[in-house]
Amino acid sequence: MQAKHNMDSADPVEVLLTDGSTRASLAVARSFASHGVSFAVLCPQPVSLTRYSRFVKFAVQSPHPAAQPSDFARFVLQVVRKHAVRLVVPITDQELIVLNQHRAEFEPHTTLAMASSEAVEAVLDKRRNLALARQLGVPCPREFRLEDRRHIPEMIRVLGFPIVLKKSRVPLSPDVPQFRFKYLYAYNEAELRAYIDQYCMDGEDPLLQECATGEVRDLCCFASRGEVLALHEYHAIRRFNGSAILRRIVRPTPDLVEHTRNLLAAYGWDGVAHVSFFVGKDGRRWYMETNGRFWASVEGSVKAGWDFPWWTYEYFLRGRRPQPPPIDVGSRTCWHAGDLLALLKFLAGKGEVPTPGANPRRLQAIVRLLSGFSPAIHWDLFRWDDPLPALVELWPYFARIGQTIKGNGSLREKVAHALFPACPSSPPWPLTPPLPRK
Repeated sequence: MQAKHNMDSADPVEVLLTDGSTRASLAVARSFASHGVSFAVLCPQPVSLTRYSRFVKFAVQSPHPAAQPSDFARFVLQVVRKHAVRLVVPITDQELIVLNQHRAEFEPHTTLAMASSEAVEAVLDKRRNLALARQLGVPCPREFRLEDRRHIPEMIRVLGFPIVLKKSRVPLSPDVPQFRFKYLYAYNEAELRAYIDQYCMDGEDPLLQECATGEVRDLCCFASRGEVLALHEYHAIRRFNGSAILRRIVRPTPDLVEHTRNLLAAYGWDGVAHVSFFVGKDGRRWYMETNGRFWASVEGSVKAGWDFPWWTYEYFLRGRRPQPPPIDVGSRTCWHAGDLLALLKFLAGKGEVPTPGANPRRLQAIVRLLSGFSPAIHWDLFRWDDPLPALVELWPYFARIGQTIKGNGSLREKVAHALFPACPSSPPWPLTPPLPRK
């Protein structure tokens, strides 16, 4: 194994994190380090944020779970056996799938920090997940199952424009056709037919839904056998490519809490879960999805006083149910790299306003970015005692700008092309629910 530090057979490692390339994995690693937990991080990506953290002692290059799922499973099992790993913590959906498929091989040797097989499969299949939500009375966007092109006019009547195309499930293997975008918007029949030709005729069956608009509400949970033991809600003040950039923890919305409890109870859920809703300006609610893993902004939860990673360790290894203290309502956290990219994309004319519902001028948008550096706002990545991960996250973007800067055109055009290359087969960079086209 190629490791950050020497990791020989004499080194027992208590916990294994499956992917060091995400913000979630960095937050989990920092939490474990603060509690003195011995852990190692797998790095399927050549450059992984967590690998550069001073709190990470062991960072090990591994096969990629999406491109090489069988090799990844064998590698994880090898590490588990060699280093007496007691707990494996999946970080991404793809790793949830691989570990779930190989449970029988892992469970004699280690504990998997995840819900049951049935629950994991249900949340990863978004169509099945939405069907259960409807049965429980949870409000969901209207959906149309397209089986024949002749039904397109009927679908337009039922859903109206814009129609949203979403990935219906996480691919189980590299051989399964993959919908290349998280979601796309079809604003008219010509766009809709083009997307159907491109994405619905090659074995992929994306969700086709009405467009739910409004404010995204995210509920971060910890459950034991379906009982929700901890739940907090945050709102996105600014967003980028569907992710919350600047977030504020708020008091939970009662009806969303009830829907979330009903969903996790139906699954008999164990461990962390992240449940998302849209709330429209008219008060209408739409359920979006449940993610059965740590969310990208888990750093904000830890900062506000709820240490979900430590609870996961205590629950799955020691059987201790969390007893959450009062959370810091109003606590704000910012993903500054995402904030910068959202601003650059907006200034380049390739993206929506980072602040939903706002219509700022360019100078106002820049001022809003600077407001994210307030001392009252916690940073997702950067820490004075652990600065490298934040710098590593930005490095690929600076490298791309450097490679493009010598080309023709204005500086603005060069930077925009380097950071946000156009995709000719689809609208550039589908984001949060769009404003209607005029």
